Amino acid sequence: MTWKYVASLVAVFSWVAAAGAAEPIVRYAIVVKKDVAAGPWGQVVRFLETKHQGKTFAYSTSPEDVRKEVGAYHPRYVCFVCPPTEHFPDFAVVANKFCRTLDDDPYVDAIWGILTGFDEAHALELAKAEPIVIRRAFTKTLGPWLNWVPEGDYVTEWTRDRGELGVKKVGQEFAVKSGGPTTDADDARYVHKLMAEDRYDLIIGSGHGGHHNWLLMYPTGRGFLTAKEGQLRVTAPDVDLPLAASRPKIYWAVGNCLTGVVNSGRNSFRDSYALAWMRNGAKQYLGAVQSTWYELNWNMADWFLKQEGRWTFAESLFLLRQWSHYLLAENLVTGRDRQGTMFTDEIFVLYGDPALDARVEKAREPALTETLDIRETGDKDVVRMTYRVKVNFVGEGNKRTAEKFGGWRVFSYLLPYQVRDVKVEETDFAKVVCPGETLIWDAGKGLTSGDVRQVRFTARRLRD
Repeated sequence: MTWKYVASLVAVFSWVAAAGAAEPIVRYAIVVKKDVAAGPWGQVVRFLETKHQGKTFAYSTSPEDVRKEVGAYHPRYVCFVCPPTEHFPDFAVVANKFCRTLDDDPYVDAIWGILTGFDEAHALELAKAEPIVIRRAFTKTLGPWLNWVPEGDYVTEWTRDRGELGVKKVGQEFAVKSGGPTTDADDARYVHKLMAEDRYDLIIGSGHGGHHNWLLMYPTGRGFLTAKEGQLRVTAPDVDLPLAASRPKIYWAVGNCLTGVVNSGRNSFRDSYALAWMRNGAKQYLGAVQSTWYELNWNMADWFLKQEGRWTFAESLFLLRQWSHYLLAENLVTGRDRQGTMFTDEIFVLYGDPALDARVEKAREPALTETLDIRETGDKDVVRMTYRVKVNFVGEGNKRTAEKFGGWRVFSYLLPYQVRDVKVEETDFAKVVCPGETLIWDAGKGLTSGDVRQVRFTARRLRD
């Protein structure tokens, strides 16, 4: 992808109303091992080809065998089709590098995910997933996140806050209340009760996790949600309850270690926590394939939750990766902070079809109002784009867009199609980077509520 830096400040120009744009070209690449595509899993590959008008790239020994061909195809999505016997901690590193090196810039070049399952029939079921609208969420971390969905429930994960609950009702603000579980056994029963009602479109988990389980309290406790042979159970002292669900949902293991390890040398896919949830309604699962000590993935909320349905779950992860690489490229993070950003960016993996449309239902004004005006210039395939952002909300806490950091300094936006030959005409951002399908802006300082910035540039639409 062609990308261009702009380092000078230019005066603000007047904003024009949005205009219609050409239909986006969305290319979908399926990357799969030849012997996998030739066997029973071939039905999954063929379904994806039909569903997304996709193109298959089959390799003999490694995805690297087809990297140049995939790069020449310029996909928006890359779906790696893998049987559950793959060594996923290693494959996640391979897939991440693959999708960063489809061209010569250092940014991620495609929205990618890994489609697997207990067997080919399960994987085919996941491939057939219909769009998911997130209206009701469950979280055991950061209860205020529920303010960005219509409704939901919160149960604390912290042992220091035992007894704390929260609820978000339609049209109301999230409210914390007391009177919740005060023991591991009561917490396990309470979580089981909520989960068994099977009303959630989104589940968010944090705290200690492993290949086959989630510790329900942090930092210590004796209550677990455990997977075995594709089944889920909630256990604690004197508690052992089976859990089954079927409602289509998204599972976001935002702060859990290791639950993304579907299969490895020591851990069989048959007891995978991620796969068990994918057998119980989860159509996409985002988790870590290594132990994590850093909060980078938490920042994905800035796209997935706080933009009120503007971006899908997979798009939000992609935009987070673009944003985090900008922080590294511009040396905005140093020391342990830099090490953590580099580390976390590689270990979170999206399972499921990366093109699945899964997004929150709008419940309030988004944190940012973003608009993109596209107009034809008269030159073949050259368009003039005007992007504008207005800040509506600045949150609290340690996230890099929070008040502690001065507000929204750096952010990323997904363009409707891939572009090259970018030429910035006017901007009041300090810097703009445009790696293909993404616009990344740096205001030079944090933007707070009411602040407005924009950029106007011409670009050539990539067609082949």
